[in-house]
Amino acid sequence: MGRFFTEAGFEVTAVVGLRCPSATDIARVGSARIRETVTALDGPDVEAIVQVGTNLSFVSQAETLEAELGKPVVAINAATLWHALREHGFNDRVQGAGALLRDH
Repeated sequence: MGRFFTEAGFEVTAVVGLRCPSATDIARVGSARIRETVTALDGPDVEAIVQVGTNLSFVSQAETLEAELGKPVVAINAATLWHALREHGFNDRVQGAGALLRDH
């Protein structure tokens, strides 16, 4: 995944996998583990956190983590929804899912 972002012109400072036993187990990762992982990734050289992997329930934590870290925290499911809405002419704003859906 880091390669995708690098080829798109972004500098990737870290890629961390949750190493779940199966693709479906990722859906059972709890909010505490998600928070620990995200906060461990943060640092002065990190401008944003981008979560990839559509089976992880992350959207509900994005806004809280953004407030704590003071930087964008983007859940892939929120980004996919944002893109689909904008592509079809909808400019709806969604509260509670992070700045991408709330402000853009």
